[in-house]
Amino acid sequence: HRLCERPPACRIRGGLTKMAIYRDEDGVVHRMSAVCRHLGCIVNWNTNEKTWDCPCHGSRYDSTGRVINGPANSDLDAVSE
Repeated sequence: HRLCERPPACRIRGGLTKMAIYRDEDGVVHRMSAVCRHLGCIVNWNTNEKTWDCPCHGSRYDSTGRVINGPANSDLDAVSE
């Protein structure tokens, strides 16, 4: 079972959870909620910057879900396997 059709990152649905998944250079898979912590929009993968970007108000997260730019002020929630 492949997590992502287009590695290194993708969004998938796991039951009721929308997940943002990133596979780093070492093959480690990072799973996090795809729901922006600001107002709940769904983040998109930015291939050029290798960031998760919110289309609604411009929040940005690094590839593992740590907030880089607001208005969000907390990291994306981790999701277990």
